[in-house]
Amino acid sequence: MSRPFADRAVLVIGAAGGIGAAIAERLAGHGARVGLADVAPDALERTRAGLAARGQPVRAWPVDVRDPASLARLRDAAQNALGEVDAVINCAAVIHPGAVGTVPDDAARDEVATNLLGTVHVAQTFVPGFRTRGRGHLVLLASLGGVVPMPGGAVYAATKFGVRGFGLSLALELRGTGVRVSVVSPDSTDTPMLRAEALGGGSPMSFTSAPLRPDAVAAAVERVLRRPRLETLVPGARGLAGRIIACSPTTLRAVAPLLLWLGRRGRRRYLDAIERPAPGRRAIPVAAS
Repeated sequence: MSRPFADRAVLVIGAAGGIGAAIAERLAGHGARVGLADVAPDALERTRAGLAARGQPVRAWPVDVRDPASLARLRDAAQNALGEVDAVINCAAVIHPGAVGTVPDDAARDEVATNLLGTVHVAQTFVPGFRTRGRGHLVLLASLGGVVPMPGGAVYAATKFGVRGFGLSLALELRGTGVRVSVVSPDSTDTPMLRAEALGGGSPMSFTSAPLRPDAVAAAVERVLRRPRLETLVPGARGLAGRIIACSPTTLRAVAPLLLWLGRRGRRRYLDAIERPAPGRRAIPVAAS
C-alpha cells in the first residue's frame, strides 16, 4: 500500500467528528503522523480510540480556537509529539441556525468567535513558524455558504465569507515565502452540524442538493495537500454554478425563490432520512459526533 504522507506531520483542528475526523482517518491511513485537536474532549477521545483500534495511532489534544493561549499550547504539544508540523487543517466551526433577529446575541458571537476569529487565531499561531522554516501548508475549511448567500443562516454565511476572504488575502501576503494557504469550500456535508441545522430550521440553501459524505471532502483535502491549490470548491460543478450565480446579485435574487423551494423540499427529505430510514438502513444518529 502506498504511503505518500509517510514523512509528513499533519495537525487537524476540529477533528472530533464529521469532516475533521474523516480527514484525519484518510491521512493517517496514508502514513501521516496525525494530531487531532478539538474543543469537545469526550468526542475527541472516541475518535482517537476509534482510529487506534483500526491500526491508525494518532495523538489528540484539547483546544479552543477562540483562545490564542489554548492554540499556543496545542502548537507546542504537537511539535513535541509529532516533530515539525508540515500542515495544519482547520475545520473548527459551529452554527446556530435561524433568521436574523431570532438568533440570540451570544450565539451569533459564538459563530463569529469560532468560525472567523478562530481561523485568524489558528493562522496567527502557526504561520510564523511556517515562515521561519520557509515551508508549511495551512488549509482552511470554508463553505459554499461563503460563496452563495444563505437566508436563514446569515451569520454563519458571513463567517464563511470571512474565512474565504481571509484565506485568499493571507495567501497573497505569504507569496514567495514558501508557505502555502489553501481554502477548501465544500457544499453541505452529512455531519452532526448539518443534522442540527436541519432539525433547527436552518437555511434551506443548505439542502438544495443531496449532502456530501465527509470522506468526499477528506479526499479533496488530500488532493490539495498533494498538489496545493489556492481554492477548491467541492464538488466542482456545484461550486462553479454557485460562483456564477453569486457574481450577480440580480441573478441571485431572480433564482432565489426556486432555490429556496428546492431547499425546503431537500430539507424535508433529509429529515425523513434521519427519522425514518429506508428498510434495511439504519437511522442517522442525530447526536453522533
